[in-house]
Amino acid sequence: MPVGAKVKGDGTVSWTARGKKRTGKLSKTGNVSLQADTWTAQFTDETGKTRKVPTKTTNRDTAEKMLARYEKEVDRIRTGVVTREELAKAEAPPITIDEALDRLETKMRASGNIPRHICSTRTHILKILADCGIDSLADIRRESVERWIANERQQGIRSAQTINIYVASLKAFVLYLTETEVLPRNPLKPIRRLNIELDRRKMRRALTQDEVDRLLKAAARGKNRSAGTPEDRVLIYRLLLGTGLRSTELSLLTPSQINFEKSRLTIEAAKTKNKKPDVLPLRSDLVQALKERVKTLGIKPQERFFHHDMWKLRRALYGDLKAAGIEHKSSDGRSIDVHSLRKTFGTMLAKAGVPLTTVQRLMRHSTPLLTAKLYIDVDPFDMMQALEQLPEFCPVIPSSLKNSANDSV
Repeated sequence: MPVGAKVKGDGTVSWTARGKKRTGKLSKTGNVSLQADTWTAQFTDETGKTRKVPTKTTNRDTAEKMLARYEKEVDRIRTGVVTREELAKAEAPPITIDEALDRLETKMRASGNIPRHICSTRTHILKILADCGIDSLADIRRESVERWIANERQQGIRSAQTINIYVASLKAFVLYLTETEVLPRNPLKPIRRLNIELDRRKMRRALTQDEVDRLLKAAARGKNRSAGTPEDRVLIYRLLLGTGLRSTELSLLTPSQINFEKSRLTIEAAKTKNKKPDVLPLRSDLVQALKERVKTLGIKPQERFFHHDMWKLRRALYGDLKAAGIEHKSSDGRSIDVHSLRKTFGTMLAKAGVPLTTVQRLMRHSTPLLTAKLYIDVDPFDMMQALEQLPEFCPVIPSSLKNSANDSV
């Protein structure tokens, strides 16, 4: 009983403490029960023990929602979905999405990723998170991302291949957060890649020898300087056609990568798509052209041969294709772009009778299947010529057998 308290006939007790008037109820044991200012959530945890957790709120609805969340956590623990330790880790002060992306960017730079890839990865991640309405790392859910994928497919804005690229960026981000223990689990692990064969928007084709000749002539006399002089552009096309380099790899090429005496090209791991170094042979005419360019322009060993970006080169190629009278997109839906020059490289090697495994090595693919499936065009005329090399499969029937066959009829 508080000092100076007054008890009324209904059992109500009133007193003053620290200048504030307080009231309570007198119990049968002679103690005073107080009405708390905030609610307490009481529930049975996964071990069967009764727990009381202060909600720190005076609002009953808010307190009931917190109680429901505690009971849901207990149910998840009992069913083995999560552990109490993982929940405690998840309740730790989280970092923001921007802070997590900054950490991922640092990791990618340390791994040797080029700035353009780092930038596109961040763009892809932010796009999905924004479309899903995800404002914090704890809100990343498999269901939200799968709804985004389904919506993208329904709208038909992006191809399956492009959707895969976006989702792969987000999955790499979440995997990194899991490995660094920012997230307790990887909620996106079950998501699988879409089958791009069922929705392939970009169908490239290789150029024919006649089209290659016309393209180089059009570039040589063209006035389009968006990707350097006509001489620069001709050399760029020749290198793409004669080496199978990707446009990004060519844009980063320096004299230090060329062994002019042995006609060898060293591709550094940081400049390749698969982050693996390689050494490739280089045609003597291309070696000579690069040697002359170094001498004429005074290019230093660590300086780039060319100063263009992929967008300028693409615009220049489209202009040169038009000048050469070559359709950018054919009636069958297949198109020509800068990467088609790499496909032309693989196709021409195959037509020249080069073994598939050698073509694979020159193109630096992981398997011959990838080379054959995506980087070698087989013309129907070539297939007909191949069929005509087979025997006729028409045996000569002796005349005696023919006569006996007629008699039986």
